[in-house]
Amino acid sequence: MRARRFTVLLFVFVIGMSGLSSAQPKWDTLPPTPQLPAPTSAGYVSMKDARIWFATFGDDKRDTVMLLHGGGGSSDYWGYLVRDLSRDHRVVVMDCRGQGRSTNEAKAISYEQMAADALAVLDHLKIRTASVVGWSDGANIGFYLALRHPERISALVAFAGNATPAGYQPLSHGAAFAAYGARTKEEYRRLSPQPARHDEIHALLSVMWKSQPTLTEKDFASIKVRSAIFHADHDEAIRRAHAEEIARQIPDASLVLLKEVGHFALLQDPAAFNAAVRAFLLQR
Repeated sequence: MRARRFTVLLFVFVIGMSGLSSAQPKWDTLPPTPQLPAPTSAGYVSMKDARIWFATFGDDKRDTVMLLHGGGGSSDYWGYLVRDLSRDHRVVVMDCRGQGRSTNEAKAISYEQMAADALAVLDHLKIRTASVVGWSDGANIGFYLALRHPERISALVAFAGNATPAGYQPLSHGAAFAAYGARTKEEYRRLSPQPARHDEIHALLSVMWKSQPTLTEKDFASIKVRSAIFHADHDEAIRRAHAEEIARQIPDASLVLLKEVGHFALLQDPAAFNAAVRAFLLQR
């Protein structure tokens, strides 16, 4: 069996953000959803049971990074990272099926299905290979892309993903998650071409969350894509031990521990999150 390198990269940042009181730690807040900058291009890819919205940013002659958002959200949540990476990368975002600006007519939603949607977006844009940065559900989609289509994925950053529903833990602090649920419901009504279908789509996602993903140690051991597993030290939903286990199982994967943030680290400390993503992508 090939030797594996298990590297823990600690990104330690000082607590403190303007406007936060000592009674409300940063990891228990949900800062405002950022706006995406003006895209270079945008449109839809038609699948047999969905229309998938995408947008691109930056110079299309540069290396591509695809960003995959968390469950129930939209690409808007990547606003800070898009602005950072598009300075020297081509950045592609997509709204996962039934979320954001994308539609869904399938009777069920799965991570493998959304990985196929992501691949269809890359095909539509004639992008041969891309790095993938996924958050939460987006991380799980990234796992399936790396597993099923390694020739198309040059690197993977998976933040707050899980192998199976056993990776979840009871919410130790729920203020940010409660705020996210309320906010994304309103954002859905504003962004979606089918604004009345929020509850229906949420029910489909809930079924998926209870039964998927179904990734095994053998699956992770077969991933050859250069990978980093990001975990927040105050993640409300994913057990730290579970993230560490995934990082051990993927050959040569790194574990990046983000300090003083939770499941919404990309909003709670965007400068630190962006720096950690950039540092990994620049490694060779």
